[in-house]
Amino acid sequence: MTRAAVRDGIAKYFGGPYVPEFRCYRPGPLLAYGLATVRPYLAKRVPDQDYTIGLPPGRGMGTYAVVHLEAANERREAWGGATSGWKHITHAVTLQLFHLSTQPLAEDAQADLDALLEAIGDLIHADRTLGEAVLQAGESTNGIRYWLSQPTYDQGSEHVRTLATVSFDADVYIQA
Repeated sequence: MTRAAVRDGIAKYFGGPYVPEFRCYRPGPLLAYGLATVRPYLAKRVPDQDYTIGLPPGRGMGTYAVVHLEAANERREAWGGATSGWKHITHAVTLQLFHLSTQPLAEDAQADLDALLEAIGDLIHADRTLGEAVLQAGESTNGIRYWLSQPTYDQGSEHVRTLATVSFDADVYIQA
């Protein structure tokens, strides 16, 4: 399984169906928690609709995510001839969450992200294969790691931007 296939599989699991004209996945299973869009790669420019498309009017905040594959550890398990065996690859995955709120209180944005972080964890626990994108995710000794930044404020507007991440290891096997 290629890095691109792992990345796309994870994006599909969290983001839903692929929308080719926008190169993203939406609407996904976490729409009720404000996750509007998931991208397998970081876009050069992110349209504002990525934060809120498909969310109820008046919600005033939303999130888009990007699947980031960090380090990968490859171990080959060989037997017999020179080309017999498997490669076990562990990908360090970070789901980067970009949150935008137009609500007057930053506390509301942080609370919204807390709920989304918990929902992402629940979705990983619901299917450790992430919809058969990987052999297992979040099962290593590293577990699932959550991080939430301090909010920042757009100067001259009421926009509150917050970054959060959910990180986990994802294992795949490839016949070698």
